[in-house]
Amino acid sequence: MRKLNSYAADMIPIRLIVSIAIISAIMVMFAFAYTNLRINLSEGSIESDLEYLESSLLNVIASGVTRDVDEVDASDGTKRLISFDVPDNVIYISFGVDPDINNNQVLKSGLFESGNNIFYRVSGGSKKVIWLDSEYKFREGIFSNDKWTINNPSQGYIIRSPGKYDIVFEFVERFNEKYILILENDNIS
Repeated sequence: MRKLNSYAADMIPIRLIVSIAIISAIMVMFAFAYTNLRINLSEGSIESDLEYLESSLLNVIASGVTRDVDEVDASDGTKRLISFDVPDNVIYISFGVDPDINNNQVLKSGLFESGNNIFYRVSGGSKKVIWLDSEYKFREGIFSNDKWTINNPSQGYIIRSPGKYDIVFEFVERFNEKYILILENDNIS
């Protein structure tokens, strides 16, 4: 029987440890790359949906008809149905409100400035904001007395869970001020 070189035998555990370390480093790099890719894909999906929303609402603002929300028999304003496919790693998408001002993931409603903004955040990513022209003034709706009206006090709308959403946006006015009314209520106060 052949004798093993004692030096070679001593190197086997060291080579095993080095191999395990290299494999572990490669796995960590793949995990990091996958996480970043997932964040970027989710943010890209949201941005695509929001760009479509912005262009669609621009047409409404430019040539749409408003409905006076305080008039009982007013005919409907121009409406747009927009579908959002919210990925499972999204924390929120909000229209007209920064729901997490303190960045502590406690979501609160209200308005941010005049409501002409969209905030969103993906888990693992940072908060993003899209500032829109001053004509975009989002308001959350509430269904009262068989019609949609502006929730009082005025609030923005927050999507806070993944899934498919079909949201109706209506061009309305109150006291000669024009708004984009979201015909949904998020039940966040």
